[in-house]
Amino acid sequence: MERRRRLRQERRQERLIQLWRLVFFLLTATGLSWLLLTLGWSLRSASQIQISGSQRMDETVVVKAAGLSFPQSLLSLEPGEIEAKLMQELPVQEVSVQRHLLPPGLDIQLVERRPVAAATRMGPRGIERGMVDGEAYWMPMDMAKQGEKPSSAVKVEGWISNRRAVIARILQQRDLLGRPLKTIQVEPAGGVSLRIETLGLVYLGANDALLDEQFITIAQLNQSLPPNLRGASNEGLDLSDPSQPELKLRPKPKPSTPGKVTDS
Repeated sequence: MERRRRLRQERRQERLIQLWRLVFFLLTATGLSWLLLTLGWSLRSASQIQISGSQRMDETVVVKAAGLSFPQSLLSLEPGEIEAKLMQELPVQEVSVQRHLLPPGLDIQLVERRPVAAATRMGPRGIERGMVDGEAYWMPMDMAKQGEKPSSAVKVEGWISNRRAVIARILQQRDLLGRPLKTIQVEPAGGVSLRIETLGLVYLGANDALLDEQFITIAQLNQSLPPNLRGASNEGLDLSDPSQPELKLRPKPKPSTPGKVTDS
């Protein structure tokens, strides 16, 4: 009996020892995991961010646009949120963000927008200068300065976001609109005018459904308008109704009347 009691006591002590070992290992593993997550898998500086696809935007620019701060747990970052912020803040058309744990860091791939035309718009502090790409997305001047110059000599004056699609269509058709298209002017109310070297000022209006017909009319006028009428308009060529173009001519100068001669 005494031997059985001793054996039961030894087994109980062995179980307690195993239980304490298990608790110790769990606590140790939890502590190590916590240290790894807080100290190992974290972003400590911008040097842990690799940027590819852009020569204009370095880690400093991307960190500011993404709203990142250091140190920051790598696992707490959401790549989708960072992509959305960069798409909103930077002149890029595609963004891909990936986390990697060994070594801890971020890989960010950017596809930049290429400037096509210089542009201005009205901002809270007055006129802002920038550029637009082929889809007429706005590019701030501090971003555009660091890259290549616009691929055309066209200027967009008065850019507004709700007329972006119209501006883009005009830019895409610029080679068909005369030699050359110089300016796209956007009114605050949405009306659009073009300044073409061969025709002068051409008013298109705000009806987007007429754009294709207006492009055809401009091409026809470039071929048929007599040379003496090219650029002769004072107020512009009105194509708001492309079926009835209206050319407002400059009034003929009045003959000068000779002054009276007075005896000196």
